[in-house]
Amino acid sequence: APVASVHHVALVKNDMKKTVDFYRDVLGSEVALGHRMPRPGAERHYMITVAPGTVFAFFEFSDAKLPTYKAATLPTTGRAFDHVCFTVESMEQFNAWSERLTAAGVDNLSPIQEMGPNSHAYFFSDPNGIVLEVIAPNPMMRLHVPEDPDTVYYPRPFPRWDDWEPRSAS
Repeated sequence: APVASVHHVALVKNDMKKTVDFYRDVLGSEVALGHRMPRPGAERHYMITVAPGTVFAFFEFSDAKLPTYKAATLPTTGRAFDHVCFTVESMEQFNAWSERLTAAGVDNLSPIQEMGPNSHAYFFSDPNGIVLEVIAPNPMMRLHVPEDPDTVYYPRPFPRWDDWEPRSAS
């Protein structure tokens, strides 16, 4: 990878209280930073943890017209950002998150979907319509690139699930 990690994803919101309530109270995140921008509008800028060393940086513009919710990975015009995916360590954690999200009544919680051999995911949205995904196991541990007869970016045959071998940590 070209960088060590992702530090933050910056997102525009129109209701910081709803955003903080969702990420803190439903997902269990922490507010890592909360201040007003040092400029004439004095907009709120909050950083909320989403993974070790990674935060969402939310900017509140109370008059922002946010796009309506659209399910992930479906083509649409005017949307460059699709969704953010979180991994969990085990299927037990995956199921616990599903139960937690169901109990909290989060918006747009999808059924559990099979994403490949022994890989499952579900999608939901935050109060601002940002699509989030939880997947297990971590797909980076078993990267699969499907065969594409018209490939433009991979000069040799794609690896298949049956051929995959984990890389050593060294």
